[in-house]
Amino acid sequence: MRPVYIAGTGLWPDAGPSAAAEAVAGAAEPRPPCELVPSRAKRGTSLLTQMMVEVATRTARAAGFDLGTAATVFGSSHGEMEIAVDQMVMMKDGKGLLSPARFKNSVHNTGAGLFTIGAGNQGFTTAIAAGQDTAAMALLEGWLLLDRGEADEVIVTVADEALPEPLRAFAPHAPLAVGVALCTAPPSPDAPRIARLRCDPAAGVVRDARFAGNPAAGLLALVDAVEACGSAAPGALRQEPRTVPLSLDGGEPWCVDLYIDGAGAAQADPPAVPAEP
Repeated sequence: MRPVYIAGTGLWPDAGPSAAAEAVAGAAEPRPPCELVPSRAKRGTSLLTQMMVEVATRTARAAGFDLGTAATVFGSSHGEMEIAVDQMVMMKDGKGLLSPARFKNSVHNTGAGLFTIGAGNQGFTTAIAAGQDTAAMALLEGWLLLDRGEADEVIVTVADEALPEPLRAFAPHAPLAVGVALCTAPPSPDAPRIARLRCDPAAGVVRDARFAGNPAAGLLALVDAVEACGSAAPGALRQEPRTVPLSLDGGEPWCVDLYIDGAGAAQADPPAVPAEP
């Protein structure tokens, strides 16, 4: 696959480590504004869906992408478990009836559907679940859309919240949503680009104390690396790639090479680097 550029990023929650600690401790979880979607359509949706829509919107706007035409990829390891468990509790404790309003929001692609409706986007969209490798596989899906010429701009959003009781012990991590906007043409002379998505045990795994166990932390590792490289002094652009792990313990050792070296100044793609199997 040819390298692609990162045109923008998005994140929820805003407050970072402190918000994560409060969520793990059981404090009330803040809800993103999710202004793209009318309040009536947003009613009955989960925190996961609201995070996805908010971050996809922020990411597109940060990149200058058209919300109505950009292709979208939404990744979540667990999906809409909050609503699914609520529905099962209703069946068990009530009269065996489900809430139609909630049921329609229990599918894995709820976030994708709500975003495309709010944005009026009739382009490509998909929802992916790949366990601890969700960030890597969502990134791969978006990358392939660009590589095959099926899209010019792609928004990749990965999000997960803690599992509800009685499953919380299996995934008690803080909620997190992360987005990256990908394109084939450099949006600026020093735009970061990624190449060689591959499995490499030497790259290690993502260990983020802020969002330990959240598969979305894989994409956060990439965003953190972009920001770290971008904070270098002007003119001190990195010439060597930085290998960034994307997967958590228990997954395959997916990683990607990140370049921030001014290659976009020529307004041409750098030489293609084949992806390893």
